[in-house]
Amino acid sequence: MCKKGVISLFTASLLMTMTVMPSVEAAGFELSITGKKMLAQTKTSSATSIAQALAKQEANLVSLQQKDTTLSQQTSAIYYENKEAEARLRTQLKQHQADKIATLNQDVTSTKKRYEPLFTLYSSLTKELALARKIKNKELTAAVKAQVDTTKVAVTLAKEDIRRKQAKLSAAKKTRDEAVKKVKNSLAQQDPVKVQIKSTKSNMSAAKKRFTAEMKNFNVIVKKKEGAEVLASLTKLATIAGEIVAQKESIISLEMKVKQIIAGAGKQLI
Repeated sequence: MCKKGVISLFTASLLMTMTVMPSVEAAGFELSITGKKMLAQTKTSSATSIAQALAKQEANLVSLQQKDTTLSQQTSAIYYENKEAEARLRTQLKQHQADKIATLNQDVTSTKKRYEPLFTLYSSLTKELALARKIKNKELTAAVKAQVDTTKVAVTLAKEDIRRKQAKLSAAKKTRDEAVKKVKNSLAQQDPVKVQIKSTKSNMSAAKKRFTAEMKNFNVIVKKKEGAEVLASLTKLATIAGEIVAQKESIISLEMKVKQIIAGAGKQLI
């Protein structure tokens, strides 16, 4: 494969990964087909109280599975909304007052260029005056000095004009920089929230590992069809699943905080 083809393939692969990778994946609490079959047989062979408890925990696990899937979709949606919103805002920050500053900058540049002949003339006249004084020609010195004095007034006014326009440019840049800094400081408020999200995801990852381990244990125990042991394992599965769901709800709450921070920062950009 040619180098261009390799790059294209890599780019396509990267885009595909970014598209399908959710912020928080669905956990998957569903029992295997064999597990469901063995559980059904265990309920049939167990005392009524145990059978009812098994049915309740099984239904609880199914409910948590459905809730987990919904939460995963919601979390992924708000995560990408936040990423896009922040990206748009940071683009706006780069472009903030850009047209105004470009106009002011062009005004300074064109003004300097317009006065260049005047400055050149003044420089030339001052050299002529120095030369006239050097050769001690009073009439020439007086004539040139009169031109220098007249030109000097124009030069002073020209320099003042340039300074005013440079001051306007500097003020606009300062206003722009202060506004951008204010927004960036506001955006920085999401950093500790993102740390919380990362911590919660880490806890959730640990819970998923515990769920996977317990599911393996359940698949072994359920084959024995001993109601009390199966109930204990199934209850543990439901408890861990509940923890995972609660952590996803927490992540959504934190992502909502991030959303509010980004929106609030955007409103400050004037």
